[in-house]
Amino acid sequence: MIVRAALEAIDFSATDMSPRILRNTFCRRQLLAGHARDDVSAMLGLASPRTCDRIAATIADDAPSQEGIRRRN
Repeated sequence: MIVRAALEAIDFSATDMSPRILRNTFCRRQLLAGHARDDVSAMLGLASPRTCDRIAATIADDAPSQEGIRRRN
């Protein structure tokens, strides 16, 4: 309910107004900033990188920071 209230306060509307939106937004921004998927998964405390992989797949191929969306070696 806290997340929904905060999103409504900024006139944001979506089908799913849960903490997942905040997590996915953070993930996307970190990937676009050039952080490795494994590092972002660790920042989010995820058990697997699957969420970051799915979000990375939604980022356009021509995004300026696409080369930064990688797995840490």
